Amino acid sequence: MRRLISLIIMTTMVMTAVFAAGQGEAGASGSAIPAYDPNKQYEVSLGLYGDLEAAYTAVFASEDFKKKFPNVTITYQTSDFGGHHSRLTTVLAANEATNDIEALEVGYIAQFVEGGGLTNLAQAPFNGAQVGKDLVDFAMANATTTDGALVAMPVDIAPAVMFYREELVKAAGVDPQDIINAQTWDDIIEIGEQLKAAGQIAFPHANDVALVPINGGKGGWFQDGKPLEPKQKFMNVLELVKAVRDAGIDADYGAWSGPWVESFKNGDVAMMVNGAWFGGALRTWMAPEVTDWRITYLPGKFPAALGGTYLGIPEQVPADKKAVAWEIIKYLTTSENAQLITFETIDAYPALTTTYDDPVMNEDVAYFGGDKVRQIFADVAQSMPNAKVSEYDATALAIWGNAVTSVITGQAGVEQAYNEAKAQILAAIQ
Repeated sequence: MRRLISLIIMTTMVMTAVFAAGQGEAGASGSAIPAYDPNKQYEVSLGLYGDLEAAYTAVFASEDFKKKFPNVTITYQTSDFGGHHSRLTTVLAANEATNDIEALEVGYIAQFVEGGGLTNLAQAPFNGAQVGKDLVDFAMANATTTDGALVAMPVDIAPAVMFYREELVKAAGVDPQDIINAQTWDDIIEIGEQLKAAGQIAFPHANDVALVPINGGKGGWFQDGKPLEPKQKFMNVLELVKAVRDAGIDADYGAWSGPWVESFKNGDVAMMVNGAWFGGALRTWMAPEVTDWRITYLPGKFPAALGGTYLGIPEQVPADKKAVAWEIIKYLTTSENAQLITFETIDAYPALTTTYDDPVMNEDVAYFGGDKVRQIFADVAQSMPNAKVSEYDATALAIWGNAVTSVITGQAGVEQAYNEAKAQILAAIQ
C-alpha cells in the first residue's frame, strides 16, 4: 500500500551483505547469522493470536509454498489476543526463549520499541526496507523508529471505514447517501441526532471514534520532540468524543463487552467506525445473518487505520534460526500468494500493494450489498500519512487514553484534559 520509507541503512552493509532470495554470504553486521540453506531441514515456530494460525496454515499448505520451502516444517503457539501479547511481553522482558517468529498487533509496536527485544530488520543481512518496498508505506513507517530501526514487518493492515446499517437508518428517516456524502464529523453527529430522534443509537461508544482524527494513533505522538503536537490535531479528538457523548448518540457499551458485540446483530446500533478486519468479523461470526451492513469512507475520505498485524524475530532467537525465520516472514509479507490466501481466509487486508490489482480486490462483496468495498480499503490504505514510532509512544498512548476517558465521562474539559495529558507525558519521559 505505500512506497519506500526513509530508513537509516549503511550503504556498505547493503553492498556487502545481500540476503535476497536467501542466498549469499552475510556482511559484517550479519556475520554471526548463517545464511539460509535450502538443502537443510528447518523447523520454524510461530507465536500467533486469534485466527492467524488458520490463515497461515492455509498459506503453508499451498503448492507455491511447498515448492519453495520443502525443507521447512512449521509449528505454532497460538492463544487469544491478550494472552499472546502478555506472554510475549513477559518473555522478552525476561530475555527468555521465544518462538522464532512472533506476531504482534500494531498497537504493541511502540511497547516493544521501548522495551527492546526484537531484531532490527533494517540492518544487514535482512535489509527489510528494500525487501518491503512494495508494502504499504504507512505500515512500514509504523514499525520504524525515529533512528531507523525496523522492528517488524507488516503482514496485514486495517484501513478504517464507516460501517452502517442501511435498512436501520432508512427506517429512522435517514437517507444512506447522507452518510456516504458526509464531509465532516459534524455531518455524522447531525445524522446521529436524527437517528436518536427516531429511537435509534448511532455508535456503541463515543470512544469508538477517538483514534480517527490522529490517523489511528499509531505513531505521530511527538513533533520535534514535543508531545501531542500539533495541538489542534489532538484537540480534535477530545472535541469529537465530547460532541458524540454530549449529543447522546452512543450507547456507552464497553468495547468487546457482551452488549457491544451483540449490538451489531440485534439492531442496537446503526453505525460503527473500524478497520477493514471488522468486516470479516461481522460477516463470519458477529452478525452473519444481518443483511444490511454497508461500508463507506470516513467523513471527507479521511485516512486512518485501526489495527494491523506485524511479524518480528526476537533477538534471543538463535543465530542459525534467524535466516530461515526471515525467509518465512518475507514469504508471508511479500508473496502475493501468501497475502491473498491470508485475505481470503480471515479477511486480513493485505499490506502488499501489488495485490491491489488482483481481480479479487475488484469483486462484489455480497455481504455488503454487492459493493466493491475492497477498493475503498485500498484507496484509504494508499492515502495514509506516515508516522514513525518512538520509544515513548506507549507512554503517550496510555496517558492520552485517560484524557479521552476523562472528557467522555465529564471529569475534565477539553482544554484541561489536553494540558494535563501533555504535562504528564513530559514528566514521564524526562
